[in-house]
Amino acid sequence: MNIKPQPTTARTASTQWDPQAYQTFARLRERPVVELLDHVSLEHPERIYDLGCGTGIATQLLAKRWPQANLTGVDSSAEMLGEATYLPIKALWHRCDLLQWRAEQPADLLFAAAVLHFIDGHEQLLPRLLRQLNPGGCLATHMPNWRDALWYRLMLESLDQAGPGGGPLGTPELRRFMARRTVLSLDCYYRLLAPLTRELDIWETEHLQVVEGQSPIFDWVKVSALRPVLLALNEQERPWFLERYLARVRQHYPPEEDGRTLFPFKRIFILATV
Repeated sequence: MNIKPQPTTARTASTQWDPQAYQTFARLRERPVVELLDHVSLEHPERIYDLGCGTGIATQLLAKRWPQANLTGVDSSAEMLGEATYLPIKALWHRCDLLQWRAEQPADLLFAAAVLHFIDGHEQLLPRLLRQLNPGGCLATHMPNWRDALWYRLMLESLDQAGPGGGPLGTPELRRFMARRTVLSLDCYYRLLAPLTRELDIWETEHLQVVEGQSPIFDWVKVSALRPVLLALNEQERPWFLERYLARVRQHYPPEEDGRTLFPFKRIFILATV
């Protein structure tokens, strides 16, 4: 196993991920990966790229199903890749921002679990990924669809609330960034991908995730959707925001009688074969 290091940019240096925190809900994060894999019908893909592989939750499942494949995990985070390299699997690890990534050789399977929703411009991104497949190759992806989720609306409301300085928290750019929608509707994905594919399957699920802990909803979102906010707020704004956001989340997501918390979570799945 080896990592191909890429130069550290201001962008990658300022967006460090926390592998241990991300692994806290590894079992639940694995569930949509298994669901997506169950729909992939490829028998013997020779070259597989796990895009946005993180700590390797999906990579190890890919390695188990196709142990003879040339498997590469791609991620922009040195911290997440550092954790992935400890997995006892046969894989290469490549550090790269997906906006700049190109397959060294055409792929039979591009697998992208919970990563493409972080990238704008799906109208250009997904066709570009399809062009990097061999004939008969497949792009398999799932993406959280959280922009209408209650916990996300509570986050936007907390940002709009007057902060220590009297105005909304953060910058106007941050609030516009968090309010943007990178994930398209199911029909838009169909119209985009149908002319480019031989087979196309698109679906959406809502899992009722049952989570444990004192603040499990916050523990989940702080390592993904909430990261840009926590990174952008200054030292005075961050605790102000956290106090109010946590209060809102606890009010709207109270624990059940057994102490666990119900956390509905929507995801879009796409299986596109060229």
